[in-house]
Amino acid sequence: MLNQFSGKNLEKNIELFDLYADKFETLPLKFLKFHGSTNLDQVLDAMDYAVYAYDVKHIIIDNLQFMLNISKFSDIYEVQNIAIDKFRSFSTNKNVHITLVVHPRKEDNNLFGIRS
Repeated sequence: MLNQFSGKNLEKNIELFDLYADKFETLPLKFLKFHGSTNLDQVLDAMDYAVYAYDVKHIIIDNLQFMLNISKFSDIYEVQNIAIDKFRSFSTNKNVHITLVVHPRKEDNNLFGIRS
């Protein structure tokens, strides 16, 4: 994120790292510490707290497929629809914007195809 923020490759410009890290810290960003498959209701509870405590107005969920535990469902689309429905309701009820990041699936030859 720092490379994107600075517009520079900070590994090659290490002397600029502290400058951009300090600037980045001033941005009004909050991060949740979830990683991997996480109970959707736990994520929604954390989002609810962030909206209440920090007046968050825009939430980014990255990455939807990685976050969801699809092993309990026979249809990946079913679990995604459930999640999207819950996020849509949350967004409406809390008057916040939610951006869902959905990464395309790569085919065996690392090219994107019709099923990606």
